[in-house]
Amino acid sequence: MTDENRRRNIADELARAEQAFQAARTLVDVGLHADSISRSYYAAFPCLRALLLSRGLEAKTHAGALHVFNVEFIRSGLFASSHNRLLAGSERSRELADYDAAITFSRKDADAALRDAEAFRADVVAHLRREKWTT
Repeated sequence: MTDENRRRNIADELARAEQAFQAARTLVDVGLHADSISRSYYAAFPCLRALLLSRGLEAKTHAGALHVFNVEFIRSGLFASSHNRLLAGSERSRELADYDAAITFSRKDADAALRDAEAFRADVVAHLRREKWTT
């Protein structure tokens, strides 16, 4: 993959993330908290994919992406280990929101999930800017 292709793919992932962030905000505002939590995870995940692409890496699964993130970015000290825990917790909340009808989420839960995803995006975008992958 050329650097230009990587830049384009990174931009595409960040654009997808922005759409998911808009959806998550809208869903929380209309009281669809479980759906907002799911969208918050799916807003953070393309940011993670963009980060991996900056290293020329791709993962076939969500668990694989988290593993590569841990190896490449957490262990090297580029990102705080709290991001790994946040992403894993966010994935688990998304699974519950999507597949367990007995679990309910509050506005506070949805707001926290959205804030966490936005904080992760901010750190990813800052890193990508430092590394000259985006402006």
